[in-house]
Amino acid sequence: MIYSWTLAGIILIWMSMIQCMPEPKPHQIIMEDHVMEVHFGRKMSRELLDSVRNLVGQEGVVLNYPELKYDGQLLSKLAFTIQFKGRQGVASTNFVYRGKPFGFRIVNPKSDGFVMTVGELSVARY
Repeated sequence: MIYSWTLAGIILIWMSMIQCMPEPKPHQIIMEDHVMEVHFGRKMSRELLDSVRNLVGQEGVVLNYPELKYDGQLLSKLAFTIQFKGRQGVASTNFVYRGKPFGFRIVNPKSDGFVMTVGELSVARY
């Protein structure tokens, strides 16, 4: 009898922990005159990553992925390099969720005074 209560308690605790785990953050792409921003997400396929590279490439951004690892259908590790108007950035992640999106942001991409942020991104203030 004690064994069944202990097992039931463990199962309930385990189920509540599973429900509290954050869902993988979805990807996001913002292409506007005043900002170009990409948030990478765990559910991004290789084909989607390639289409993002092609999309930002049309705006003069050179984006490469020197390291990609998948755990089943989920992207588990991503390293990328970015080059834009003579500046470059490098970032990598194992998709440990810290409450901030991971990717890059270019504010005022049409200006020579643009600002580029790479890696974990703060809340947008552009």
